[in-house]
Parts: sequence; structure tokens; C-alpha cells
Amino acid sequence: MQCDYIALQFFTFIMEMKGQYILFLFLSISSLISAQERFVNLYPGWRANNAMQFEDGYLIMGLDTLNTYENTVHFVSTDIIGNQSSYTRLIIDTIDAIDVHSSKSYFISEGVITIGGNYKVYDKGYDLCPLIMYFNKDSFNLDSLENLKVYFGDKSARLICLIDRGDKILICGDVQYTLDANVRTYFGVFDKNTRYLTYKDYVRPNNCVMTPYQIFPTTDGGYIISCEQDITYALPKRIYACILKVDSEGNEQWRHVIRGRTDVPLYYDFEAVTYRPRVFNSPDGNYWVVWTDPEISTGNTMQSNPESSVRIAKLTDYNDSCTLTGERSLMVEFDNPDLNWWVINDSHQAGNGDMYLLLKNLWGIRSALAKIHANGVGAWFRTYKCYPDDDAESSNTELIGLTRTDDGGFMLTGAFRSTSSTMFPGGMIASVVFKVDSCGCFEAEGCNDHCMDSYSEHYVYMQEASIYPNPAKDKITVNFDYVGSKDTEFEYSIYNVDGKQILNDKSKACDLAIGTCNLKIDICDLPSGYYMIQLWGGGKIFTGRFVKE
Repeated sequence: MQCDYIALQFFTFIMEMKGQYILFLFLSISSLISAQERFVNLYPGWRANNAMQFEDGYLIMGLDTLNTYENTVHFVSTDIIGNQSSYTRLIIDTIDAIDVHSSKSYFISEGVITIGGNYKVYDKGYDLCPLIMYFNKDSFNLDSLENLKVYFGDKSARLICLIDRGDKILICGDVQYTLDANVRTYFGVFDKNTRYLTYKDYVRPNNCVMTPYQIFPTTDGGYIISCEQDITYALPKRIYACILKVDSEGNEQWRHVIRGRTDVPLYYDFEAVTYRPRVFNSPDGNYWVVWTDPEISTGNTMQSNPESSVRIAKLTDYNDSCTLTGERSLMVEFDNPDLNWWVINDSHQAGNGDMYLLLKNLWGIRSALAKIHANGVGAWFRTYKCYPDDDAESSNTELIGLTRTDDGGFMLTGAFRSTSSTMFPGGMIASVVFKVDSCGCFEAEGCNDHCMDSYSEHYVYMQEASIYPNPAKDKITVNFDYVGSKDTEFEYSIYNVDGKQILNDKSKACDLAIGTCNLKIDICDLPSGYYMIQLWGGGKIFTGRFVKE
């Protein structure tokens, strides 16, 4: 009995200590989550490809999208809470346009920002010519560039991904051999010292565009290149995810094409097509492969897949071949999010093996961030959409870049596009920058309190400005919540009831009080009537309505 009593006392002590530990752990996690910054920024007229932790804030890099034929490189630096501190746009008189295709086209090393992309040469159509650009990290000036066109002869080629390897840069992209959909993936090594590129491209099926999305280093010194084989240029139309293993010199060791499901009634007559795979390390020394199947092939057409899913399988590499085993859908583990026909745009693997996917709807309507545990079990799924009440014929929120931040959260970057609508009378093209916490949330309150919940939706709503006097005769004062610099330049547009832009101007006259901004705008020359005003500044957008007497 005495022993039982001592054991009971000891068990009670342990449980009390365990309860205190759990409480401490909960408070620690809550403190960590609350310390993670969150913000939403939109900048007009360009696309954000990538964002990196940079000095005391973030560096956002992207492309001008105002004119498709005159793309230019952009840099925006912000403080830790997203307030814009500088803006730089590259202009090169000798190049028609520059394009950068993915978030994996950037890295920063030894004071240099390296960007892989293409310049366009216009003839009857245009040719894409790969290049590597080196920018000064402090001034953002273009210091030099490597023109790689000479290695591809008269072929049009794109540089899509690059990886820093010290004195070498690994690159991959696609190269067009002929105009009949003969496009091959290539893998190359650029030597910084000799300034010489060696590359190999890979035979693909007939009538196929083969596009790479990822260079994944393997433990044996080789690489797995994640590709997509688009064979919609022939019959039967189909798209297949494809993983290609090469050695350190780019020699192909094996190739595996991921076929769609045919083993359930829906697919007896059709085949699910597979999109954009991503490869991750597995704790057992093998690899995970993740892909999606948003469409099915009926032979002559491609149609939406009513059982579209995010799929995962274990990849075992045998050096000269591979196997995929245990394929399954993650949708049940993600709590079956609404059917949105996802494709993968970017990925990240944490040091503990957890996997993250940045996805978009096949048509770009909305985007998502998903977490998969290191053991391959789905953790959570977050969806994002800007302005869900936008009544445009086409309104897209497409996130393309995923970067982990020092506080454990993520930077998500991309673009918002809207055709003409009540909310955006002149249409809208804007970069999107979401700083979310480690649970994928950008609200101060919300899903971060339930980080283990499998599925949640997040929306960006238009921020309303108050206007006074209203009605007004000569001037209006526009007031809105703003915590940025008083030197922020705001651009504003005024539209009439028919959606026609009546006035467009800039103003620095921001009377910045605590957390609010007041802009005084002259409306003397406006005819009497009802108007809407939209204002941009520091990555924020505001709207309001007023009456001119």
C-alpha cells in the first residue's frame, strides 16, 4: 500500500509538471506565432516573382507587366512590416525586353544578386535568348551580364531555374528545335571563372513541349529535374508529370513518366493527366514526389477532372532506374478543400523535412499554400484570393513565389489581375506580396489559433477611405488607415459613374497622424456628379466615393 501511495504521489507530481510543461509549451508557441509579422501589399503594374529576407526587411523582385513587349526587372525593398523604402526599375536601351520565368531564377551571394532570365529579339515573331544578370546588392545597378545565346545557335531557349554552386551556376530551361512542338528540357553548368557553359538537352516524345520546374540535388552528386510533358499538340491530347535523373555532368540516368489514374470507374474510359511534379527528401533516405491531376484526357479534348487531387508517392532511386510506390491522394488529410483544380507553382522543404507547396488554380482564380509532414501526411491547406467581391469577368490571384523567413513564416509573391469591373473600372494589374505566419495566415486573428486545422480560406478585401466634406465643392480630404512613411507618394485616380477615368495624379501631401493619412485633393474642375477615387501608395490600395456639388 505504501508503494502504491508513493507511486500515486509520483504520478500526480509528474502530471502536474507535465501540465505546467504543456502550458509553457503552449505559451511559447503562442508567443512565437504572435511574433511573426503578417502583411498584405499590392503594387500596381508589375508581377512579384520572389521575395527574400534582406537586411532589416525584405527585397521583392519581379517584372513590369504594363507592356508585354517591354518587360523590365524591378526591385522593391521594404521594412520588416512591409512599408516600402525604395524602388528601382532596370532600363536597358539595347535589349527589347527581359523576362524572368520563375521564383527559382534568383539568388543572392557575396553582395551580388544573380538573376537568370531571357532577353527577347524581335523579328517576324521573337526569339528568347538566355542570359544571367549580376546586380549590385546595395545599389541594384546591373553590373554585368552573361549572354548565353551563342551556346544555343539559332534556337529559341529559356532559362527557368538556377542554383548557386560557388564557382558554378546550375541552370535548366527549355530549348525549341523546330516549330512543331519540338521543345526539349536542358540542364547546364556555367563556370563563373571560365565563363563557359556546358549543357545537355534530352530527347522528348514527338509533338511534345517538355518544360522543367525544379533542379533537385541528390545525395550521390546528381540531380533530379522535375518536368512536365505537354502533348496537347497531337492526338490523343495529354500532359504527364516527368522526373528525369542526371549525373553531375548532366548525363541522363533514368526517366519516369507519371501516368494518370485509370484504376477507378471515372477513369475507365479516360485518363487523368498529371502536372508539375516536385521532389523532396524523405526521412528514410529516399524521396517524395508530389504532383496534381486537374484535368482528364478524353482523347480529342482536355476536361476538368471532377476528382482532382494533390497526390504523393515514395520515390526510390536505383541509379539506373527508379520506382514510385504507395501513391495516394492527400485531399482527405487536407480536410477535402473545395475542388479547385490545383497545379504547383513553387515548393520548399524545411530543415525538419516538412514540405510546403504553393499552388494556383489551373486558371489562376485563386492560390493556396499547403503543408505536408515529413512522413508524407498532409497537415493543412490555406487558400488565398484578392477581392472576392470583384465583379470582373476575370479576376485572378496567382501566387508563384514561396520563401521561408527568419521568423518561421513565409513570403508569398505573385500577381493580381482584374478585367474592367465596378471595383476596378480601368482594370487592374498589380503585384501581390503576402507575409504569412508559420500556419499560413495573414490575419492577426484567425487560423493561427487553430494551426492544426486542415483547411481555411483567406481573403483580401478593399480598404475603404473616408472622405469629407461629402458632398464637396472645391476640395476633399481623403482619410485612411496607414502606418507607413509620411514621405510615401500616393497615386490616385478618379472615375465617374460610367467607370471612365476623369483624373489621375500623384500627391505627397500626406498629413500623417498616428496610424492615419490625410490627403487633400483639388476637385474644382470636376463637373457635378458622383465619383469613385482609388489611391495607391506603399503597397496599399484604398477606395472611396464622393459627390461633387
